[in-house]
Amino acid sequence: MVALLSGSVEGVASSGQRTLVPRAALGSGHEISRDQQQNTERFVREENETRRRHTPVECFCRSEGELCGGVPACDGVHSVRMSCSMINKFIIFLVGLIVVLQVVHITLLSRLDRDRGRSASSIQAEDGERFSPREGRRLAGSSSTSKGNLRKSSAKLSKGSLDVSGQYRIHNFYIRSDDAANGEVQLEDVTLVTQCSVQNLYHIVELSVRWDGPVSVAIFAPGENAAFADDIVGGLRRCYPLIRKYVSFHLVYPTSREAIIYEESPTLLNTPCQDILHLAKYHKSATLNYGAEKEPYPNNLLRNVARQGSSTEFIFVVDIDMLPSEKLRTDFVHFALDNRLFDSRTSMVSDHLDTVYVVPAFELQLNASIPKDKTDLLESLQPGKARPFYRDICWKCQSSTDYDKWTTSKSSTKRRLDVAYNVTWKDPWEPFYIGRWSVPLYDERFKQYGFNRISQVCELHIAGYGFSVLDRAFLIHKGWKTVTDFHASKDEENNRNRLLFRQFKNELKVKYPDTDRRCY
Repeated sequence: MVALLSGSVEGVASSGQRTLVPRAALGSGHEISRDQQQNTERFVREENETRRRHTPVECFCRSEGELCGGVPACDGVHSVRMSCSMINKFIIFLVGLIVVLQVVHITLLSRLDRDRGRSASSIQAEDGERFSPREGRRLAGSSSTSKGNLRKSSAKLSKGSLDVSGQYRIHNFYIRSDDAANGEVQLEDVTLVTQCSVQNLYHIVELSVRWDGPVSVAIFAPGENAAFADDIVGGLRRCYPLIRKYVSFHLVYPTSREAIIYEESPTLLNTPCQDILHLAKYHKSATLNYGAEKEPYPNNLLRNVARQGSSTEFIFVVDIDMLPSEKLRTDFVHFALDNRLFDSRTSMVSDHLDTVYVVPAFELQLNASIPKDKTDLLESLQPGKARPFYRDICWKCQSSTDYDKWTTSKSSTKRRLDVAYNVTWKDPWEPFYIGRWSVPLYDERFKQYGFNRISQVCELHIAGYGFSVLDRAFLIHKGWKTVTDFHASKDEENNRNRLLFRQFKNELKVKYPDTDRRCY
């Protein structure tokens, strides 16, 4: 073996591998027999092949000795060159992508925070498209959401849009009314707007009968509450034709408790209609406001979602446990037509663009007959079966309505509805009113109890709106409002929201710098 190897020298191949070369090939002058030379050449070839197979190979990049990030780029058998520049470019691309995503994320968060109140002229659809409240009719008629139940998956829902804070997921028009789905809701109308938790859904039965027109309801349904809400809504639509015809439902829940709606839930599929309302009413105790769920009740977010689900010129935002006077919707439509309030092109309507129409609210003794019109209501006031809303809870919150003046006012026209008088807003009046869809949205930072409605009415005043009290319209709350109706944390929430309200009023000074009006 040594003698044979002495007849050869080591050389370096162009690839960087060390190889054996026969000495005769180098012209050494030594004479070797033909057999020896052939044996030597054959051995050299076999030795070179063995070395090529077993010698570790380093794969270099642009310069010798530079590994690709310290990682060999060969498989140990085949010399495969890799371009280090390709890996470096890929790493740089990934780093750049991460930086861009972080910048976009921060920018979106800043924009969401800056637009906290959301523009009253547009909202976010589930597919990311922007649309105005006037275009709600188009979205309501979209075929992307079925007219029936939301039974799409047995897993947690993944579609929908996030609210401004990113804490809540929203499904606009998760169940559409037949009128909305068929494009039969007219712009020249009034939508009753309301919101509720699952245990108060039963109120929608009587409310839909009284209103007899388009209704938009936002339901707060965390976790498996959504499954029950879906069952109840499906049952109510099956059993009550007016709900199916007029009422559109929107679903809202916290991202921390995503809604769960099962593919198959036999609970109410075959339940007789006479039992549906009972099941809805007694699903949970509804005696304590805001006290049924651990999550804070986002009442203003729900109001905004329901508002933006309307497709009419006017909206009427009420609590779901309140009933309007009979024919209020049709009477107001006639009033608006008589005053050309639907025609924004006329000079006549310009005097009414910044006006909201106050509907006085009353409380009715439980089990008392619900008054249909003003005459019935006045008869209920005399024996004490009815009284002004919030008389025992917060009388100053409603006293500016001037109930004495309203009860004694006589209509000066033969119209079924008219303006009785105007009222200048003063703190802390929070009336219920019919207004255009373009009125300011509710501030969604207010949750649970306290200052959630007055903050929006305060902004109306700052923005220059006037308040006209309607002469024959009214709202009825079934049952007295008393301090015992509220949950244990009511006072704590009220104090916290009072601090937020002070901040909110300071923000209004910046938002409306040219006004001399103040919220006090």
